[in-house]
Amino acid sequence: MIPILDMHADVFMDLVRRREAHNVLRLDGEVYSRNVKKSKIAFGDYTEEFFELEERHLNRIKSGGIVGAVLIDCRMAGESAMPEHLEQFIATVKRELTATGNRVIHVKSAADLERALSAKTFAAIIGYEGLSPTKGDLTWIPRLYDEAGLRVTVLTHNDDNDYGGGALGIRGGIRGTLSGGTLGSDSGGALDTQTLGRTQPLGLTEKGRQAVSLMNELGILIDMAHAGPQTRADLLATSKKPVMLSHTSAKAVYDNGRNLSDEEMRTIADAGGLIGCMTSPAALAPLTDRPHHNLERYMQHLIHMINAAGLDHVGLGLHFCEYLYTREEYPLVDGLEDASHAQAITDALLATGYSQSDVEKIAWRNFARIFKDAVG
Repeated sequence: MIPILDMHADVFMDLVRRREAHNVLRLDGEVYSRNVKKSKIAFGDYTEEFFELEERHLNRIKSGGIVGAVLIDCRMAGESAMPEHLEQFIATVKRELTATGNRVIHVKSAADLERALSAKTFAAIIGYEGLSPTKGDLTWIPRLYDEAGLRVTVLTHNDDNDYGGGALGIRGGIRGTLSGGTLGSDSGGALDTQTLGRTQPLGLTEKGRQAVSLMNELGILIDMAHAGPQTRADLLATSKKPVMLSHTSAKAVYDNGRNLSDEEMRTIADAGGLIGCMTSPAALAPLTDRPHHNLERYMQHLIHMINAAGLDHVGLGLHFCEYLYTREEYPLVDGLEDASHAQAITDALLATGYSQSDVEKIAWRNFARIFKDAVG
């Protein structure tokens, strides 16, 4: 079995939301929840039942040969994205990782990752997708680095924010106007999102450039997933360390508006970057095209990406998130229904004729290399 490092798993997006749904808060040692109006029960004892990382996720993930993953939280385009969501993220990461004891290594450096792989202990790399909840406050970045052990960051989601343009150019976390206005101001009315996304693409803002410099300095791997084309170009030109685009697929196989063209993939590879191939059904084919939601179609995307970008620049950003959606929203992919089936990908690569060493590059070595280069 060839081990896999998953470049993108929405695990903390799920765990943080589930904790929020339970509405558990600690106020001066007292517990308040939807079910318990007021209790003197010790917070740790009461919330033990909410320690779900292993039972809800890691047992399934590890059964698919995944030995480590970037565990992501995210506030999606159109959702409320406030600093309190980051507070909950920090608290949840601390509680969940503490509860795993020595069964999980919280990876904060390349040495930690190497130690986890050698010890065959699951490597948890903490990431955040879309920094809109920071409201442009750069002091959140070192705080997330220190308190949550954040080592992977996506600046934007599909919406634009204080740092740059999102993948779909939706007016979201950003405030003010983009033409003649001041980012972060309270002025400016509604923007035409079609115009914003197509003819006036927003790249990195000055705040975004400052964020990139800070992340380079701290040792945070920058992920370009959900960044608009101009933002991606600016990130490649601005970052002094390699970047990745953790989860995408091949536009030549299916154009969903976010999948990358061969030229875009080659540009990232030429800059020393890394791209990850995702399993999400909407990336493989239209949601109504059930016959193409299968392992075979995924392999078409993955092999096309390898041919376009090169063996040294492709990894597995699997993005299994069937646990977040209904089956109508997220039809299961035949042969890749969830993370427990991830080893089918390495088996298929070997069956196609790729060597063991080539498959190891795709499965984990390429990510380990770029993580070391960016994080140290």
